[in-house]
Amino acid sequence: MARGADQPDITLCEGAEVKGQQAMLADLCDRIFESFDPDYLARRLPTLVDPVLHVSHGDDGAVLGFKIGYRRGPSLLYSWLGGVVPEARGQGIAARLMQAQHEWAAAQGYHSVETRTRASNNRMIMVNLKAGFHIAGVESDEAGHLVVIQRRRLNTLP
Repeated sequence: MARGADQPDITLCEGAEVKGQQAMLADLCDRIFESFDPDYLARRLPTLVDPVLHVSHGDDGAVLGFKIGYRRGPSLLYSWLGGVVPEARGQGIAARLMQAQHEWAAAQGYHSVETRTRASNNRMIMVNLKAGFHIAGVESDEAGHLVVIQRRRLNTLP
């Protein structure tokens, strides 16, 4: 994907190629998330159906952030995991990764995107709402944390 002025380069990996990025993703998740269990990634990554990975790179080639999604039904992309390294936050990288993922998904024939995030993650909930998501429900995860389910129709790109 080409980069515009003042925008990071975003590369795309699909299918088996995504699963081959496990070591890079584990390292990145360790940098991005306060507490991250690499076994979670190792368990889940091989089970993803039609995975797609968007990775943002700085001018020097350093990885700044990522977004992984996968097929959950014939027309639903589940946006599973993503984030931006702390030193690159506040530059619009997460929004650009989301835009790239949604543009790709619409071009592939997906009609909707769904994501889930902990109710305490106000920053992510707000980013999603600004991007056209709506709150579709809430549930508790296996650890008992409240999780907000958000969905967006792709034909309503802002």
